[in-house]
Amino acid sequence: MTSIKQWAYTIFSFCFFLVAALFLTILGFLLLTLGGKTAKHKEKYHQILQTVSKFAINHVPGTSFTYQNDQNESFKTPSIIISNHQSHLDLMGIIMLTPKLIILTKNWVWHNPFYGFIIRYADFFPMTDKEQMLNDLHKKVNEGYSIMIFPEGTRSADCRILRFHRGAFYLAEELNLDIVPILIKGFGEVLPKKSFHLYPGNMSLEVLPKINRKDIADLNYREVTKKVHQLYIERIREKVCHHR
Repeated sequence: MTSIKQWAYTIFSFCFFLVAALFLTILGFLLLTLGGKTAKHKEKYHQILQTVSKFAINHVPGTSFTYQNDQNESFKTPSIIISNHQSHLDLMGIIMLTPKLIILTKNWVWHNPFYGFIIRYADFFPMTDKEQMLNDLHKKVNEGYSIMIFPEGTRSADCRILRFHRGAFYLAEELNLDIVPILIKGFGEVLPKKSFHLYPGNMSLEVLPKINRKDIADLNYREVTKKVHQLYIERIREKVCHHR
């Protein structure tokens, strides 16, 4: 049964999300539509998006958040960033890592009525025409941006690691980029896939050792997909999410 406190947490967070989405949409219009889509304005927008995401993740009511980066990864060099996927909160957890980030999304996310404008202002790409997408991503990499994709393609309902799709590893091969794996835990406990309620819990985000492109040069992207998938299975400890 959902408690009054959980309802209060959920309503508060939803209101915060709406206000933040409205703010970022208006900011995008003023900065990028009226001000012009210059490289400077784009970077400024990404920096503000990162700040808002960082604040939101660190202030989800009834939760704690831990960030672990033993690798001292600066994210200054373009790479392919991947992560397991548990919750709608994952996206903000990833955005807070670096302002120089382009996230590949599904078409419905790109056209979402609540935050679709934000996605488009940030130049996050829908996964559509492969040839055109590669051309666009090459340009972004040359501008210093990393590319992020969730290899599972969808949120895991019970936090198990789902089958990895090959797209991220195909891009690593095509763009000749290293891979930075991110491991998230607890996000699916706090906001489960099939729930609109927030639950108390502990969330964590860990930066795993970078996979150097030279170390996997002899493997094709299909083989790399299997190896990295196994890495996640071995690193995740919670087999399932324990929802209330």
